[in-house]
Amino acid sequence: MAAAVMEGNNSGEGRCKKHFETIQGLCDTCDELVCVKCMMGHHNGHTFTDLEARVGEKRELLQERVQEMRGRVPVLQQRVAELSIQDDKNQRDTEAVIASITQKGESIRNKLENIISNLIANAENQRKETGRQLSGTKEVTEDLIARGTSFLENVDSRLKLGSNLEIIHLERECSKLLMKMSEDHLIHHIPSPRFVGGEESVEKLQAMVGDFYSDLASSLKLMSYVRIDATLTGCESDIFITKISRVSDTEAWIKGFKEDEIKLFNKRGKLLKTLAIRPTCHDFSTTKSGSLLTVDPKLRWVQCLSSDNEPTTLVDFQEGQLPISIYVNKTTGNFLVGLVDSLKHSSSFLSTRLIKKFSYDGQELQTFQYQTKKSFFGRQSTSNIFTYPHRIAENEQTGDIAVINWTGDFTGELVVLNKDGEVIFRHSNSAEEDTFSPWDVAFDVLGNIVVSDRYSRNIQLFKASGRAKCVLHKCSFTPHAIEAFSDGKLWIGHSNGKVSIIQYME
Repeated sequence: MAAAVMEGNNSGEGRCKKHFETIQGLCDTCDELVCVKCMMGHHNGHTFTDLEARVGEKRELLQERVQEMRGRVPVLQQRVAELSIQDDKNQRDTEAVIASITQKGESIRNKLENIISNLIANAENQRKETGRQLSGTKEVTEDLIARGTSFLENVDSRLKLGSNLEIIHLERECSKLLMKMSEDHLIHHIPSPRFVGGEESVEKLQAMVGDFYSDLASSLKLMSYVRIDATLTGCESDIFITKISRVSDTEAWIKGFKEDEIKLFNKRGKLLKTLAIRPTCHDFSTTKSGSLLTVDPKLRWVQCLSSDNEPTTLVDFQEGQLPISIYVNKTTGNFLVGLVDSLKHSSSFLSTRLIKKFSYDGQELQTFQYQTKKSFFGRQSTSNIFTYPHRIAENEQTGDIAVINWTGDFTGELVVLNKDGEVIFRHSNSAEEDTFSPWDVAFDVLGNIVVSDRYSRNIQLFKASGRAKCVLHKCSFTPHAIEAFSDGKLWIGHSNGKVSIIQYME
């Protein structure tokens, strides 16, 4: 359908480009300028508006939009400037990382070359030393052969002509030669090739190779800005994300608060699978094979779920032990379970507040419950480590355990233990923080501890020693569930049912 276009003539009068007639009005149905022939033709039956009246409306609308555009242009210019600054910063950071890796790589390469040179030098020196020893032993052996041959050539005649005393001397001489020619004597005096210092050098070499990962990992630095890679919808907007559990670097299970199902999403936001669970499930964690271990304080059990098999109960807890949190170590298959005797935080020494470690088949391995402190006067006292171990994470390389320990309705602390259960550090609210309200915790690929804080809406990052802390990311909506991935990405579940995937490591 051809549109009527206004064309100006010498007198300024508008005409239809198709019929060359004077423009009479505006077709409301098609939002096109029309002449009389257009009205009687393919616009027949449409509604029309007087041109002058409509031009007045359009003029007012145009002025409003022009004013809006004048306001938007500086905003976009500012955005372009910010993007240019970010791009420059990204370039500088990337160059710094490459330079750091190159420098460390060169240092490691030089050390490796020195170790290898030492190994070769040790081998050459030992070869020479062993050669000298073998040459000497060869001369001794050849001398024994000559003496033995000479003895054998003369022994018969000496026996015939010898006296009794001569025979005794012959027997002694023969015994001494036999002893020197014995296998044990020869083996004892012939050195076996052994590289002195070689094993030590090999251990150094292995240590250097092991340190290579540490040095390279330490050269990786946090980005000076955080990039949001993707945002996906995990559940309804009025339901917050309570748990995210990694399956691979591209997939994770996600659960909303009190929902009776968990959903498997990829990083592009595509729903891959849905698995029904009980609404009373407090926490879950993914195994290396992709199955799920869930904890249910109402039924007091740990169950293994998969999409193909019936649920299997791994652990049944006795009365007064309610499982509320779980973490599966994908390397060993062992899992940690947080236990309480009631679904309220408590600091009473008589209350049950602990974490237990189990093997992959449900055998109890270790318990973390008490800590011992010395008073000013040297007296020792024992107290519970936890008041409510809400969430657990484990560093699968070092065995360190990080726990979100709730101390109140909206307050909590981060407690970090070593693999033996000794407290490394605690963090609650500091002078700069009015309230610390953590929900979830994770270890990233560098061993840093990442925590979501509901009160400040910050994602906070701690060094494993607890000596350093920084704000990694400021969220627009309250963060709850978090999960760190080995590619330097962090998935964050918010109070609006959305999951943000951020890149904070390069």
